[in-house]
Amino acid sequence: MPLIRSRIPFTPQRPFRNERPAVDKILFLSLEGSVTEEEYFLRVGEIFSEIKTKIQFISVAEDAVFTAPKYRTQEQIKVVSKGRPLQLVERIDQFREKMEEKYQFSQYPHDEFWIVTDVDNNWSDVEISSGKTLLDEWNEAVALCEEKGFGYAVSNPFFEMWLLLHHDDPIEEDKAYAVTEEHAYEKTDHFKVRFKNLGVPLKGKGKDKKHISFSDYNMQKIVAAVQRAEMLHKDKEDLCPKYFATTVYLLLKKMMNALSGDEQE
Repeated sequence: MPLIRSRIPFTPQRPFRNERPAVDKILFLSLEGSVTEEEYFLRVGEIFSEIKTKIQFISVAEDAVFTAPKYRTQEQIKVVSKGRPLQLVERIDQFREKMEEKYQFSQYPHDEFWIVTDVDNNWSDVEISSGKTLLDEWNEAVALCEEKGFGYAVSNPFFEMWLLLHHDDPIEEDKAYAVTEEHAYEKTDHFKVRFKNLGVPLKGKGKDKKHISFSDYNMQKIVAAVQRAEMLHKDKEDLCPKYFATTVYLLLKKMMNALSGDEQE
């Protein structure tokens, strides 16, 4: 079954996918954000629809509740709202155990599992349990990804900077919000203002201003974002850059390579 879905409400009684899609490879994504990131990858699935028999994205959270982000109930939002890196890893483990019959993971060794996460304040020394900090938990999550063979796409400071790269080159003020040893995470509306000034504002009201317009994203803009992100990512071996950068482009390159017939295992 194809990834593209109509924009009508989905409920647990109206699942959009009853069986594994007829596809060579699925990239299962455990996303930190339950709105912006999921809407973005839905749009990517539409843009790359011509290779849907080769490779697809499936959101672990969306598949679990059978409901697109804008139509979720408060209870469904609660199910998918756990977004710290370690929780994203745990979500994949739970998903694989629960969905083995449906997706037949053991028969499709080329499938991939990724967490898509932001740096935010995850590198801080804020204590979350007895003697354990957010940074400790981050390191545990990364170690588990490497142990289990999961991929991880990290945006520093957060996913909106990856969206920005679709529309403009980063400026020095953008880069100043990166989390480094010298600069801690800080909340900001800077990027929302940047989107508005570029004519591609995020939609919604107040704190819910997280929705993208699908018309603002196309293949040309994805190519531009990949090129910009690759230039920003100075050390390709470092998948948790300590500067303004994002490794989300690695996921999009997989799709682009599949489109050109160069996708490698």
